[in-house]
Amino acid sequence: MNIDDRIERRLGYDVGAGVLVDIDAVSPVSHTDSPVGRGPAIERLLDLFEPAFSGSLPADAYIHGPKGSGKSAITSALFDGLSSHSGPQRAIQTSTRAVEPTPPGFVYVDARHASTRFRLYHAAFAAVSDDTVPEHGIGTDELVEALRGAVDARHDLVVAVDHVNEPETPSATTVVEWLSALSDRIVPVCLGRDPPDDIEWEPNETVQFEPYRRHVLVELLTSRCSTGLGRDALTHDQIREVSEWADGDAHDALAAIAGAAITAERARASTVRPEDLDTGIEAVPRPGVVLGRVLALSESRGRLLYELVRLSDEERASVSAATETIASRESVDLSASTIRRVLYELADTGLLERVTAKRSDGKGRPPSRLVPRFPTLVFRELFDRPTW
Repeated sequence: MNIDDRIERRLGYDVGAGVLVDIDAVSPVSHTDSPVGRGPAIERLLDLFEPAFSGSLPADAYIHGPKGSGKSAITSALFDGLSSHSGPQRAIQTSTRAVEPTPPGFVYVDARHASTRFRLYHAAFAAVSDDTVPEHGIGTDELVEALRGAVDARHDLVVAVDHVNEPETPSATTVVEWLSALSDRIVPVCLGRDPPDDIEWEPNETVQFEPYRRHVLVELLTSRCSTGLGRDALTHDQIREVSEWADGDAHDALAAIAGAAITAERARASTVRPEDLDTGIEAVPRPGVVLGRVLALSESRGRLLYELVRLSDEERASVSAATETIASRESVDLSASTIRRVLYELADTGLLERVTAKRSDGKGRPPSRLVPRFPTLVFRELFDRPTW
């Protein structure tokens, strides 16, 4: 929250705005331009990329750490800042000649939205070129030539590819192979949760992110809530409670707060009540899946999950019951067999959990039901918005 926002809040401009003022400010899938509480991590990354400030290419690197530790937030914000400083710099005068270092370009790509070689190249090209490339009607070979031309024109490039080694994304090794095939003037930087010993790629540098310390997470949540929630909607004690429960995971903490605010808003409450906070916390499975993976699905698969989380406990008592109910919805234009197959595929990737129910009579094969492993309250709210 900047100074003008704080002044306007004191003047009462936000009076009557409700509990939930800006869902993006407290959403676990949104990142701020100036991340809170990760100064040392930013400095470590700047040390890694320091050769770029003199016009040289930095070493390839792997950035790793657990879910909710700030890897994506920090790296995406840093690359955005570095990209704005790319290009010819002011000449450095020496005793013999003027040297004009040209920092490499910096590109951040989310592998959840660029899981194929074509999509990765397409995202990288869109970031370094003013020319538009259609999503369809162009082959990978044509895109490769266009991207190589853009790299040659821009000189060197550092490409950070986030969320590698997930069920729906390529491995770090594959990403490095794809980028290396383009040019030796492209340096790959991969981000993932697996420790370096668990991936096949051996980077020259590694940077580890640790879970947020409790007081740092409180600071982060306070900052985000000051923008996203109404004044005094959430007390400091409630923020501390969420921070203790989240145990260093900013994603889960924000999902719980956003879910609590959504619950309070629906009840037309003026603040987040204890029962609202309990509901918000209960809607975040632990261990669970980050919401970003769910929102990266195709619209049709996202729609099936949306319809699934809207079902009552009775309607979701078994896979068959859930399938039949979803198939009957006007918003779903799929057969029951297709819905069942897709739901099982989503379970195989970890987005849903198959839970076997106990039969009261003890006869026959017990039915199973599908339980979401992601924050359902926030997912429903974001899916309902046209910008999803």
